[in-house]
Amino acid sequence: MENYKVKIIEFIEGKVAPDAFYVWFESNPQVLDWLQSMIPQDKTILDSVQVNIDYFLKNLPQSKQDEIYAAYKNLCEAVDIDRAKKLVDLLCELDDKAIRFTREVKSELFTDDINLYLYNYKSVLDNPSEYKPSYVQYMCEGVKDLFEKKHSTVQDVPYKVKTVYSHIKRRNKLWTYVNIQSWLCRLMKEFYPDETIEKDESLHEKASFIMDVCPEYIEGHEVEEAGIIEAIIEQVPETLPKTKRKKQIKDLIKKEFHIEGAKYPRWIQGGEWPVSKNGKPMRFIEQKRKRGKEYENMLYTIYTFEDVDTLERRIVEQFT
Repeated sequence: MENYKVKIIEFIEGKVAPDAFYVWFESNPQVLDWLQSMIPQDKTILDSVQVNIDYFLKNLPQSKQDEIYAAYKNLCEAVDIDRAKKLVDLLCELDDKAIRFTREVKSELFTDDINLYLYNYKSVLDNPSEYKPSYVQYMCEGVKDLFEKKHSTVQDVPYKVKTVYSHIKRRNKLWTYVNIQSWLCRLMKEFYPDETIEKDESLHEKASFIMDVCPEYIEGHEVEEAGIIEAIIEQVPETLPKTKRKKQIKDLIKKEFHIEGAKYPRWIQGGEWPVSKNGKPMRFIEQKRKRGKEYENMLYTIYTFEDVDTLERRIVEQFT
């Protein structure tokens, strides 16, 4: 176990390359078990968990719970407007912010997501004549489903190392390294309060610098694996004034990725910029929003890219 401690502290202090440490950390799951064994039994963390709606209702007076669940049972027996509206009204009485919902309003009882559902249900069921009958029936079914689906909320739960580790991973590999380093640093300082552990800040500085000079639409697994942004940064001397160096790097990045004006992808689910077989960024051609055929009635966007040397094209699909 001592070698786990040494390896982790070396990573925190910048004595081990992040890529190598990550490979070691991922390929040795027993390290997470060791970390968990060091966690105090009473340590907790606020975490997002999936719960049923009864989680939010459990502290209500029993009479109110009985009334709500009776209305729910009644709706299950016959899904119609009157029964659905009755249940929605009962729930809105508990949290009137559901009635005047805006994204800036914070919930008193329910989460914002549940309040948004209730706001939409109430808007339709209070004025059913303004909507198509099929949509009104769909919303009635939604009221019933509100009780049957899981909802996200935050609870104070036991500190599980594996859960925390899964949360700090990011699409961006470098920021994953930064998060892991900071997380492990906090843990090791808790475990060994009498030892001096100095976190190397160069990893965070590198990630911050790349985020500062690289447009947010230029990202993706293939770009990271090819090391394209890092290679561009290395071309520009650090001896240059900071502002001038950043401008040169930004210009080089746009040139390398063939960016002209405002012609670049507007990603829906995060960047997936493809790289050609020779390790160069492909040129963005266009994006189109589509529906149907390949994916029934789902809305999706196709992004077309082209290899500037071979003119070979690749399509990236993202769903709305």
